[in-house]
Amino acid sequence: MMHCDGLTKLIEECGELAQIAAKKQAYFNTDTHPDGKGSMKLRLEEEMADVMAACVFVAEKFGLDTEFLEARAQKKLA
Repeated sequence: MMHCDGLTKLIEECGELAQIAAKKQAYFNTDTHPDGKGSMKLRLEEEMADVMAACVFVAEKFGLDTEFLEARAQKKLA
């Protein structure tokens, strides 16, 4: 049975973000991905956006308190 709760996608997207973040850290002095397929900055932006979208989907799916999530995020930023 396939689950459509979004958690699997969130985990997948977090993994992809972790990969590009680690690659950027390893190659901090360049923007060119070592695979030669484009900008690490762009790929980092894309993966961050994918994680953000997956977070919103999961929050909506599970009826999470978005005000709490935003307040927690602001606390972390401070």
